[in-house]
Amino acid sequence: MRKTRHKTVITTKRLVLRPMQARDRDDLFAVFGNTEVMAYWSTLPHATAEETAQLIEQTLAADRETTAEFAIEYAGRVIGKAGFWQMPEIGYLLHRDYWRRGIGYEALEALIVYGFDQRGLSQITADVDPDNIASVKLLTKLGFVETDRAAKTFQIGGKWCDSIYFALQRDSWQQAKAT
Repeated sequence: MRKTRHKTVITTKRLVLRPMQARDRDDLFAVFGNTEVMAYWSTLPHATAEETAQLIEQTLAADRETTAEFAIEYAGRVIGKAGFWQMPEIGYLLHRDYWRRGIGYEALEALIVYGFDQRGLSQITADVDPDNIASVKLLTKLGFVETDRAAKTFQIGGKWCDSIYFALQRDSWQQAKAT
């Protein structure tokens, strides 16, 4: 089976979510290379822009059936990434300068609609470090509910991290939006 990357572009009031491109390297390195942004990510911060370029290449080569990753553009600049790295699990990173502006909510809300309406997902999941209070609040605000917790789920730089697992059911999402 031939792998093809998705070509979907999602536009919201302030954002454009589009497939990553090689030219996004420097903007995304500003995200992936930031220790504060990467504090709860599943890898260490990127040490070089080349490491970010490799991530972009891997993303572009990923199977469209299981992966749909997007660069987040705001005012013409790439400020993060969001998407389904492995359907139905959603993930996101946002440049530190754009935190607490509702951008994460806006991007994830658009991805939820995409996941349910265009990809036919029955649920969307997320795995969050319990110490990442901002992500826990964001997911809860979007209607995700906690389904489980686990200790020592992965190790980054010699430190064990725990996980809270969340899920959002399509039926619950549609009912909430209808009211």
